[in-house]
Amino acid sequence: MVYTSEQKAFLLESYFRNGEKVNGVWKYSIQPCLEEFREAFPEVVIVYEEFKNTLHRNVNLFRGTASTSRKEGSGRPTERTEEVIHATQEILEQDPKTSIRHLSQQVELSVGTCHKLLRKDLHVYPYRVQSVQELQPVDFPRRLQYCQWFLDNIANNNELLEKTFFTDEAWFHLSGYTNSQNMRIWATEHPHEIVEEPLHPEKIGTLTAVRYREEILTPFIEELHDDELREGLFQQDGATAHCTAETLDFLRTFFDDRIISRNTANDYPPRSCDLTPCDFYLWPRIKNSIFVTPIPTIDELRRRIQQKINEINENPLELTNVLNSVRRRCVMCVEQQGRHFQQFL
Repeated sequence: MVYTSEQKAFLLESYFRNGEKVNGVWKYSIQPCLEEFREAFPEVVIVYEEFKNTLHRNVNLFRGTASTSRKEGSGRPTERTEEVIHATQEILEQDPKTSIRHLSQQVELSVGTCHKLLRKDLHVYPYRVQSVQELQPVDFPRRLQYCQWFLDNIANNNELLEKTFFTDEAWFHLSGYTNSQNMRIWATEHPHEIVEEPLHPEKIGTLTAVRYREEILTPFIEELHDDELREGLFQQDGATAHCTAETLDFLRTFFDDRIISRNTANDYPPRSCDLTPCDFYLWPRIKNSIFVTPIPTIDELRRRIQQKINEINENPLELTNVLNSVRRRCVMCVEQQGRHFQQFL
C-alpha cells in the first residue's frame, strides 16, 4: 500500500519514541511501532514485510534529509538540454528506426522524457512502415495500361464496376493470422516508406485447372444473373490453373472477351494485389475478424469464414465503399505511373 504523509510521520514518531538506550547505544524495535500504528489506523490492512520496509526506508530518509519526502532531483535525469537534444537528433539521423528504449539508454534519459523531447523539441512522430507487394520495373507500364483501360471502361458505364467480378484464393491456417504493427520510423513528416515482400511465401498446396473449373468457376457462374453474364467483367490473376487454354475457353463461353486475365486481350498485371478488393479488403477483413479467438477445427474455421462473408454481404454501404476504393486505387496507380501508391492512401 501507499502510506500517507500523516502515517509516515506517525511511524517516525512511534519508532523513535519507543527507542531504548542500552549501554549508551539507542536500540529501536519494530514491534511496538507496529502495535501503535494498528491502534491509530485500524482501517489499514498491514502486510508485515511491506510495513517493515516502509518504516526502514522512511527512517533512513529522515536521518539523511530530516524529511520523509524524496530528495529533490532523485531518479534519472530529466533535463532536455540543447546538448542532449542535438545528440538525440544525430542518433535519429543515423538510424530513424531507433526504438524509444534504445534511445533512452543512449542519451541516459527516462523513456517519458525521450517522448517529450522527440515531440516537443524535435517535433518528430512515429510512423508505421507499410509492407507491400514487391514490383519489378517491367510491371509499371502494364499496371499503368490496365488502370487506364479499366477507368475508361467504368467511366462510360456507371454500372459496370458493380458487375465486375474480382476473384482470388487465400490460405487460411488454423494457427491464425499475424497482423504486424510494430515497425515505426521517427520523422517530422510521414516518410511514406514501404517494405516490399514476395507475393508467394513457401507453402504446400495444389489447385489444378480441372479443380478450378469444376469446383470454383462452375458453382460461381451458376449463381450469376443473365445481365451479369451478358455485361459483367471477370477478373482473375495469372495463376497457371487460371490461364490454361481449357480454362480460358470455358470462361469465354460465358464472358466472351470481357475477361481480365493473363493470356487475354485485357491483361491483368502480375504482382498487383493492391488493385483487387479480394487482396486489399476481403482477406484482411475476414482474417482480422475470425482469428480473434483460437479456432480448434477445420469445420469451425469454415463456419467462421462463411459467417463473416454473410455479414459483409448484408452491408451494402461497406461494399459501396470497397468499389469506390477500387476506382480510387486505379486513379492513384495512374498518377504514380504504375508504381506503388498505397503509402499515399
